[in-house]
Amino acid sequence: MRFSVEQKKIFGEVTHRIVALRDGLNRIDLDSVNLNIESVTVNGTAVKFEITPTKLLIPLLPPAHAGQTSEVTIRYDGRPRRGLYFVLPDKDYPTRPAQIWTQGEAEDTRYYIPIYDYPNNRLTTETFITVPASWQTVSNGRLAATSDAGGGQKTWHWVQTLPLSSYLISIVAGELDREEESWKGKPLTYFVPRGLGERIAPTFSRTRAMLDFFSETLGVAYPWDKYAQVDVDDFVVGGMENTSATTLTSSSLLHPRIAAEIHEGSDALLSHELAHQWFGDLVTCRDWGNLWLNEGLATAFEYFWEEKQYGADDFAYTVFLRGRTWMLERKMFPVPIVSRNFTDTTEYTENIYTKAGLVLVMLRNELGPADFYRGLKHYLEKYRGENVVTADLQKALEEATGRNVDRFFEQWIYRAGAPEFEVTETYDEMTRQLKLGVRQTQKIEGDVRLFRVPVEVEVTTSTGSKSYPILISKAQEEFTFAVDARPVMVLFDRGNKILKSANFKKTWQEWVYQLAHAATVPDRAAAADALRGFRDNPDVVGALGDAAQHDAFWGVRAEALEALGRIGSPGARDRVLAAIDGQQPWTRRVAVQQLGYFHDDGAIAARLEKIFREEQTFLVREAVLDSLAQLKSKNAFDVLRAALQMDSPDDRLRATALNGLGSLGDDRGVSLAIEWSGPGKPLESRPAAIRALGRVGRKSKQLTSRLIGYLAEPVFDVREAAMQALGERGDPEAAGPIEALARSGELYETSRIEAERIVKMLRGSEDKSPQAGSASPTP
Repeated sequence: MRFSVEQKKIFGEVTHRIVALRDGLNRIDLDSVNLNIESVTVNGTAVKFEITPTKLLIPLLPPAHAGQTSEVTIRYDGRPRRGLYFVLPDKDYPTRPAQIWTQGEAEDTRYYIPIYDYPNNRLTTETFITVPASWQTVSNGRLAATSDAGGGQKTWHWVQTLPLSSYLISIVAGELDREEESWKGKPLTYFVPRGLGERIAPTFSRTRAMLDFFSETLGVAYPWDKYAQVDVDDFVVGGMENTSATTLTSSSLLHPRIAAEIHEGSDALLSHELAHQWFGDLVTCRDWGNLWLNEGLATAFEYFWEEKQYGADDFAYTVFLRGRTWMLERKMFPVPIVSRNFTDTTEYTENIYTKAGLVLVMLRNELGPADFYRGLKHYLEKYRGENVVTADLQKALEEATGRNVDRFFEQWIYRAGAPEFEVTETYDEMTRQLKLGVRQTQKIEGDVRLFRVPVEVEVTTSTGSKSYPILISKAQEEFTFAVDARPVMVLFDRGNKILKSANFKKTWQEWVYQLAHAATVPDRAAAADALRGFRDNPDVVGALGDAAQHDAFWGVRAEALEALGRIGSPGARDRVLAAIDGQQPWTRRVAVQQLGYFHDDGAIAARLEKIFREEQTFLVREAVLDSLAQLKSKNAFDVLRAALQMDSPDDRLRATALNGLGSLGDDRGVSLAIEWSGPGKPLESRPAAIRALGRVGRKSKQLTSRLIGYLAEPVFDVREAAMQALGERGDPEAAGPIEALARSGELYETSRIEAERIVKMLRGSEDKSPQAGSASPTP
C-alpha cells in the first residue's frame, strides 16, 4: 500500500489466496466500500468484475472444486471515509506529527481493503507499506525487511503467520518516536507521536510484568512474534487489540508529572488490550453476538491484573464500583450478555464489557482460581487460531474441570439482569435466633428471571464473627441462624461476591458499626454509601469523618468523603475540610470535589482559592476549579479566567477552566470560550471550549452557526464536542447538519450513534440528556 498524503488517498494491491470449501464455487464476493477497483486477476488472468455499493463480485471461471486454491489480485485506490485515517499537519496545526492509522472493528477494514470482512474467518497477512523514509510503520507480525523505494520513500515488509480475523489487521505509519526492549526474546516496541518520547516510560513501564502475569496465569505463552503498542492522535476509541500491534489513543500517554498523581496510570487500558492478544486475537468470537468472549474476558483480566499489581483491596473496590454502576444502567438490565438481536459492537457496551467481566469474576469465585484458570488454558489450547461461540467456552471449562457450569451460564450469560434484593433482619432475645428475610424484587419479565445464587451471610456478635452459607432461589425466603447474642453486624453477601443490588434495612447505628469494623473494603464502602441517607445526624457525620481521615483504604475514604458532600451540613463541611490534608493526590482530589456541594458558604470558596494558589498537584487544582464553578462563587469567574492563562501538562488546567465556564453559564464567558475554541488553539483544551459554547449565550444564533461550522473540521474530538454542544443548546436548526454528518459515512460507529441520538433529541424525542464528554468504548 502506498499513500498520497496531500490527497489523503491510498493506492493498494491485495492478493487473496482463497481455498474453496465446496465444489462448483463460481464467484467470490468481497466486502468493498467506496474503493475504485482498477483491475482484478484470478490466477494471473484478468477477469470482469461487478461492483455494488458494498461488494466486489469476482467470477471464478471455471468454477473451483473443493480444496482448490485460487489467487485473486486486486489493484485499487481510494479516499477512505472510514477504516483508514489521515492525521496531518495543516495551516492551523503546522507542527502536528503526520500519522496514518487504521481501525477495523467492527467491519471497517472493507473501506481500505477489498476483503471478506466478518469475524468468522481467519487469514494470514503479508503487508508492504511504502511511506516517506523518515517515517516509522507498524503492522501485524514481524518486520521481515525494509528497502529503499526511491524518491525519498521506504518500503516496510511485515509478515503475520498466525491467522487473524480481518478486523484485527493494522497499518500505522507516521512521524513517531520509538523505543524498544525485549521480553523472552520477543521485541517489545513503543511508538508515540513525535515529541512525546518522555511519556513512554511512565506509561508502559509495567508491560513486561503484565506479559509475565498473563502468560503464567493462563499457562499459555504470549503467542505472537512481537508486541507493539502504538499511540496515535485523534484515535476513535481508547485502544484496539490488533494482533501483535495494539493501537492506543495518545490521550492515554502519561506526562511524568501526571503519572505521579494517578493511582494506577493507564494500566486498565493497557492490561485490557494486552489480554485481548489471547482473548479476541488467539481465539476470536465467531459473530458479534458473542463479542463478550473477547471483551468480557479482557475486562476480567484487566481486573485480575489490578489484583496482582495493586492488591486485593483495589481489585475488590473496582468490582464494587463497576457492579454499582452496572446496576444503575437500566437500559441494558433486560438484555442478555449473548443477544441474538445484537447488531452493533457499541450497542451493548455495558453488558459485553462491564457485566461480562463481573460475571467472569463470579465464575472464578464459583470454580476457584485453579479450576478457572485451568479451564481457560484448555479453552485457549483447544480453540487456538479458531473462531468460537459461547458454548465453546462452556464446553472447555467443563472438560478441563469436570464441573457442570450449565446453570451458571444459563442465568448469567443467556438470561438477563441480576438479582435485586430487599433484606430485613429480626432478632429474638428469647430464642437467640436471627431471622433474615430475603426478597428478590427485580421485575420478572422477558429474559429476567428469579436467580439461584449462593450467598455468604456473616453475623458478628460481642464474641466474634461467624459465616453462614445460604442458597437463595425463591422470590421470598426466610433464613434462621442460631447465634450467641444480639448481632452487632450482619453482612449479606460478605465481600460483594455477587453482582446485585441489596436494600438491607438497617439502623444508622448498624451502618456506622459496619463502616468502622467490617473486614472487607466493599462492605465498608457500602456502609459509607448507605449513610449518606441519614442527613441530620451528627453521629453519622462524625463516623463518616473518621472514616474519611483514617480508614486504611483510600477507596473507603473516598466513599466517606462523597457521603459527607451529599449530606451537605456544616458539620459535614468541617469533616471534609479536616480530611483534605494527608491524603494521596487521587483521594485529596475527591475531598476537594466535595466542597462544591456546600453552597452559600463564602469560607469554602475562600479555602478553595487558597488551595488553588498553594497546591502543587494538578489533579487537585483541577478539582478546585470544578468546585468553584459548581458553587458559582463570587470570584469563580475571575479564578477560571486566570486559569486560562496557565500552562499545564496536556493543557489540563485550561480545559478544566473552560468546562467550568460552561458550568457557570455566565455570559461573560462567551468571548473566552469563542477565543479558545478557534482553530489553532491547543487541541487538548479546544474541545472543552467548544462544549462550553453549548452552555453560554444560549440565545445567540451566531454561536449555533459557529458550532455547526466546527462539524466540518477534520479533528475527531472537535467534531464530537461540536455535536455535544449543539445538543446542549437545543437549537433545532442544528439537527440537519448533524444528521448530514451522521449519514456521510465518515463517522466512527460510536460517533454516528451519538449523532443520531442528538438529532432525535433536537427534534423532540424523549431522550433529553446530551452525553457530553462521553467516552468511546475500548475494544
